[in-house]
Amino acid sequence: MMKNIIERFQLSMVLAALFFSSFIAACSGDDDPVTPEVVIPENILTQGMTFSKTGGTQTLNIKSNVEPEVTSSAPEWCKVTAESSASTTVRKYSVMAEANADTSDREARITVKAGGSEMGSFIVRQEATDGLIIDPQSTSFDLPAVGGECSVRLTANGEVKATSDVAWITAAGTRAMEARTLVFVVSANPLGEREGHITFTLGSLTETVTVRQAAGSTGSTGSDAKALAAKIHAGINIGNTMEVPGGETGWGNPQVSKAYIDGLKALGFNAVRIPCAWDSHIVNQSTYEVDAAWLERVSEVVGYCVANDMYAIVNIHWDGGWLEDHILGGFNETINNKQKALWTQIATKLNEYDEHLLFAGCNEPGMNETSASGKFDSPEDIKTIMRYEQTFVNAVRATGGNNATRCLVVQAPGTRISDATAGVYALPKDDAQGCLIVEVHFYEPYNFCLMENDADWGKTFWYWGAANHLSGSQHNPTWGEESHVKEQFQLMKTHFVDKGYPVIIGEYCAMKRTVSENQALHNQSRAYWNEVVTREAKNHGCVPFYWETGGDVNRTTGAAKETYAIKGIMKGAAEGKYPY
Repeated sequence: MMKNIIERFQLSMVLAALFFSSFIAACSGDDDPVTPEVVIPENILTQGMTFSKTGGTQTLNIKSNVEPEVTSSAPEWCKVTAESSASTTVRKYSVMAEANADTSDREARITVKAGGSEMGSFIVRQEATDGLIIDPQSTSFDLPAVGGECSVRLTANGEVKATSDVAWITAAGTRAMEARTLVFVVSANPLGEREGHITFTLGSLTETVTVRQAAGSTGSTGSDAKALAAKIHAGINIGNTMEVPGGETGWGNPQVSKAYIDGLKALGFNAVRIPCAWDSHIVNQSTYEVDAAWLERVSEVVGYCVANDMYAIVNIHWDGGWLEDHILGGFNETINNKQKALWTQIATKLNEYDEHLLFAGCNEPGMNETSASGKFDSPEDIKTIMRYEQTFVNAVRATGGNNATRCLVVQAPGTRISDATAGVYALPKDDAQGCLIVEVHFYEPYNFCLMENDADWGKTFWYWGAANHLSGSQHNPTWGEESHVKEQFQLMKTHFVDKGYPVIIGEYCAMKRTVSENQALHNQSRAYWNEVVTREAKNHGCVPFYWETGGDVNRTTGAAKETYAIKGIMKGAAEGKYPY
């Protein structure tokens, strides 16, 4: 019995001891709480978190000896979720931002608390969704034919890209959710009523503005060849540019710009010959279909000229030689079909231009094939050229409209005066009366114009003109001076001009050389040659088009580089008088 009492007493004492120690431990916890130790990454505290407009998730790691409380001030779009962590001291959280549908940036604050106290906070920033609004008063414009400006009012919250679907509308400046105005320049319209569009893009947003322009009033195709030729004061070529196979910058010249054409007019030229390649822009060899973008580009350059009250000639130039280098040996039906297809497309695309635009069937047919002899030995080869030119005339006239009476230019064999006036060559038949012009080129004397090095048969001519000979020099001209120029152009006058057909000198120039004797006299000779050829051409009914490839004129601004050469042309142009 005593033993049981003792055992019960001992058990009671043990239980009492356990209760007392638990009580003491509990009291000790209340009096001495654990101090939270929380470390938030310094870069997060100073820089916060940034989300794109599409939202996303980023990880937040907090080192802490207690479980902190992490909350967002904007839980509707910025949410914080505790994640499992492999570490017992680093707490892991995901911060998620939903996509922002608002056009304004937004912010939320993430706050970290522990033990009832704030341990730190940082900002979550999110960029706005794209916002682009065109003012309802700016969605459509109607402009007069002379062109002008249209100002588009818009509101946006990002960098807006503005693009026009036509070349005649260009941005004067762009930059855009503050309101601003973007100004666009509309070129003068040499054609019929037209419409273009400006597309504004900001991210996935797109807005479009319509620009309509009234028809131009530059005239009709009412002038016959003599009347039109009389209107051309002086012409110039855009050489080594748009005739380059595959692209106009391929031979080192920049793209033709309006500023360049304006510069040419400021120099005194009121006509431009635009040599063009077409073969390298064919996209379907079975149909000879030309790339629509290239047709548009040619039209754009023509437009620079016509809108500036300048005359323009578009041709099929050497173009890889598909026609020009395949004259000898007889007429070829495949070549003829290609000639027809190309001119049908060119004439159709450019039909709306008035008489300021002329078409030229080719360039120098057979020149390369006959360069060794300097002449055509077979009359049949000249007749082959005539057949291809007849196809050119027929194709253009068949497109109707302005092309029914447009003045057309046909090339003499090799564009040599000697072959043009030898008696075989004749112009095509044309239902439009008095609308044909004959073209020849003039690079004589060869020794002065084109010869680069002395040969066993003769020297290069560095000087030209009776007053420009250098005493004792071996490079004075021995032929081809003033009287020769007059003789050659008199041949064209007798054979064509006097019979009612004006002549175009499609190319003429004398190359510049660096000479060891008297550079100033050489330059003076070039200026004088330009003067004489230009004057005598006009005096004999031949319209002069100077061949220029970037040596005499700045191809960006149209300003003169070799001023003396341009002055020579203009002096001759002012003195020359057409006999019609």
